[in-house]
Amino acid sequence: MNDLKISDDELARLLPDVAAEDRRETFGYIAWSVICEPGDGQAGMIVQTLGAAKALALELEGVAAQKVRALLIDGGLSSEDLDKHGQFEKALLVGRERWRSRMQLTLVREALYGIRKVNGFVITPSHHAWPLQLQDLGFHSPMALWVRGNLSALAQFESAVAVVGCRGSSAYGEFATQEIVGALVGKGIAVVSGGAYGIDGVAHRATLALRGTTVAVMAGGVDHLYPAGHADLLKRIIQTGAVISELPPGSIPTKWRFLQRNRLIAALSKATLVVEANWRSGSLNTVNHAERLERDIFAIPGPITSPKSAGTNKLIADHRAELVVDGADFLERLGVQARLITAVELAGLGAIEKRVLDALGYNSVEISEICAEAGLTRDEARFGLGNLELDGLVVRRGNAWTKSQTTV
Repeated sequence: MNDLKISDDELARLLPDVAAEDRRETFGYIAWSVICEPGDGQAGMIVQTLGAAKALALELEGVAAQKVRALLIDGGLSSEDLDKHGQFEKALLVGRERWRSRMQLTLVREALYGIRKVNGFVITPSHHAWPLQLQDLGFHSPMALWVRGNLSALAQFESAVAVVGCRGSSAYGEFATQEIVGALVGKGIAVVSGGAYGIDGVAHRATLALRGTTVAVMAGGVDHLYPAGHADLLKRIIQTGAVISELPPGSIPTKWRFLQRNRLIAALSKATLVVEANWRSGSLNTVNHAERLERDIFAIPGPITSPKSAGTNKLIADHRAELVVDGADFLERLGVQARLITAVELAGLGAIEKRVLDALGYNSVEISEICAEAGLTRDEARFGLGNLELDGLVVRRGNAWTKSQTTV
């Protein structure tokens, strides 16, 4: 079995875009991402205290557990910190047994080649674009993020909102999701979800339709898009947003990894909204993580006769989540002011402006679609859009137009 010792020359070949002085640390984080399962607190404690490269070197050299303990204490941890979940030395030996089979340079090479093969990239906590809110996960934060998509999408996590729910969504749940997403996109807020069937998929699709930014967090490697039925959707997300995972390419989604994935969805977002959830929905696991991270939690109520709303109704009843009425209400609870169109403003619009506004509906549409829907020439549509934009009633997103977040 190969180990993870690597020469400076090979480091340069593997990480050509990383500055020479940063390669060892970056490689260390990537290696630990390959070695560990998501959320491994034992590895996280050592890596965060001593640094990824030094932590890896200690393991490769087989340094005694007592010596590692002394180094961690020198690094600022107390004996109480080390023994919080059992004797540190014993826990480290168990950890080493878990890690041993993956301590191979070949596996790291394969992961890096795998991400390049799909035109992706990997970032670590030492990268300038690393989402700082992941620090709230403490020793359970990820070692790396493997990404397909746009680096700029990661910069929007600071104000992002997670929209999650059950896989077997109802027409009611899908309508509510579209309403909420429309409000968020209208304010330039990114939508984070898990790429699954049901509410996740609706949240992603609605965001894409409105030319907003959405990020899907995977429970397996980003080289194999999962679920397969959402491969086309995930490819569309990659074009404008991002598909990310803390697991390296080649990793297979498992039940444990789905549960651990949910902590990233919660951590990356400033708030979590649950649209529909039955008693056993995985979205309730995301709520648990959001609670531990002290993130805001919201829920859409549903009929008491619907099992799909049993979880959300209970969250509201138990005061674990705030009830959300509609998109404008959600924005207000987030502290974002919605743009209000008064009856006076509507009455003051000209005939062309009213027809353009009606043609927009709640979608993001191009000028040709507005012309077809409203029966206008392109010049008339441009005239109407120009006036509506000056009044702050519509916004342009690329080649498409949409209403600003409004309530009549």
